[in-house]
Amino acid sequence: MEGDVNQILGFVCQCIAEKESLYEQTWRKIPVEDLIAIARIKTYRASTLLQKNEKNKLLDDLIDSIAYLLFAIIKVSEDDLR
Repeated sequence: MEGDVNQILGFVCQCIAEKESLYEQTWRKIPVEDLIAIARIKTYRASTLLQKNEKNKLLDDLIDSIAYLLFAIIKVSEDDLR
């Protein structure tokens, strides 16, 4: 999976869209602080997986962490607009 930032972001967004049935907008009920904490846990776990050279699961956790950070950004942006 090589590419520039736009290609990677497109791939990440596609993965998030595919997992939407799992998320089912429940992230909207989670406080922003907790979304950030979940992303932090996912990135910490990704660090561990990197050390173990478990690339497939590493990518899953990195994508999940980006998803939770995007959800946090959406919630903050919506709050700023209200």
